[in-house]
Amino acid sequence: MPLPSPLSKPLLILFGAILATLPLLAENPEPTSTAMTTGPAPAGKPWEPAWGFWPDYPADWQRTHWGFVEKTKAGGWDVLFLGDSITKNWMQQGRPIWDAHYEPLHALDIGIGGDTTRQTLWRIEHGALNGVQPKVVVLMIGVNNVNSRTATAEEIAKGISDVVGQIEAKLPQTKILLLSVLPVGNPSLNPEVEKVNALLPKLQSGKVRFLDLTALFATPDGKLIIENYKPDQLHLLEQGYTTMDKALYPVLQEMLKNS
Repeated sequence: MPLPSPLSKPLLILFGAILATLPLLAENPEPTSTAMTTGPAPAGKPWEPAWGFWPDYPADWQRTHWGFVEKTKAGGWDVLFLGDSITKNWMQQGRPIWDAHYEPLHALDIGIGGDTTRQTLWRIEHGALNGVQPKVVVLMIGVNNVNSRTATAEEIAKGISDVVGQIEAKLPQTKILLLSVLPVGNPSLNPEVEKVNALLPKLQSGKVRFLDLTALFATPDGKLIIENYKPDQLHLLEQGYTTMDKALYPVLQEMLKNS
C-alpha cells in the first residue's frame, strides 16, 4: 500500500473545516446568487413570489429587505406594518401621526416602495416574519399590481389572498388587519381598484379583518379627495395619513385589546 503524501493530512484538515461550515451556510437565508441583485425577477402572476429590483439602485432592494429582516428578528414588536410605498411613507409624510399613535404601540414599519404581492410573498419566504410574534400585522398591498396592468382584479385578489395565507401560516397566533387598495388619480385604473376591493371582504375570518378606506379617499362618484394626495395622485400627503389614521387607529386598538 502506498504511503500517504505529506500533504494529505493538512488537506484533510482543510477539507474537514470547509465541510464544518456547510450547515451554517445552509442556515443563512440571504441570497447567494447575484441574479437577485443584478436584474429584475422574471414576469409572473400576482401569487408567484419574486424579488424586487430598483434599476437605478440595483442592490438596494435586497439590502433594504435584509435590513428589515435583521430589525424584525430583534423582537419586541407588537404590530408590523407590511406593504408598499404607502406603508413605507408612514416613516416620512405620516411620521407625526406614527410617532403619536403607532410608536407607543411598539409598531414596526417594514414597507418597501414599489412592492407588489409578488415581492411581499418573496419577502415572507425569505425571513420577513422570522423571529417575531406580533399581535397584529397591518397589511396594505395591491396598488402596484393594479398600476402594472399585468393582471386582472381576480388575479390580484388571489395574490393578496396568498399573502394573507402566508402570514397566517408563519404567524398562526397573529391577527391581520387587511386594508383596502386606495383609489388613485388615473380614472382608468380605479374600476380595477374597486373590483379588487370588492373581493377582499371574502378573506375575513376569525383572525383576519378587512377595513375599507375607499370612502375616506374618494367621493361616491369616484373623484379623489385631493387634499389627501401628493401631485402624483398615488402617494399620500401628511393629511392623507391623518385621514387614514382616523379609521385605522381605533380598529387597531380594538384588535390589540382583544389579543
